Amino acid sequence: MGKFKKGLFLGGLLGAGLVWLNATKKGKEVRNNLMDSAGDVYDDVKEKVIASEGWDKMTKTKYYQFVEQAVNKYAVENDLLDSMRDMIEKVVKSQWKNHSKGVSKKKIVKK
Repeated sequence: MGKFKKGLFLGGLLGAGLVWLNATKKGKEVRNNLMDSAGDVYDDVKEKVIASEGWDKMTKTKYYQFVEQAVNKYAVENDLLDSMRDMIEKVVKSQWKNHSKGVSKKKIVKK
């Protein structure tokens, strides 16, 4: 299968999955559960980051380590499938920019 056909096929699957998550009642429930879980994990990560020494010098790599630990712990406690765990991890990791902006705002306020 050529690259174009493979990309078209995978794009179609991704589009169908997104339509399912947004259009069906079950899809909306799954999306809401995913976002609730990601919110819980993000709160846990945020607390750990703030409690750690040098949180204002947190690197993206270190933040990702905190996220992976929190997501794995949450997945075990709530008996999540690997695919759900991976999605939650991606959502929480995407919040790195918010974390780094929050840190820079706190530095400005402290001065």
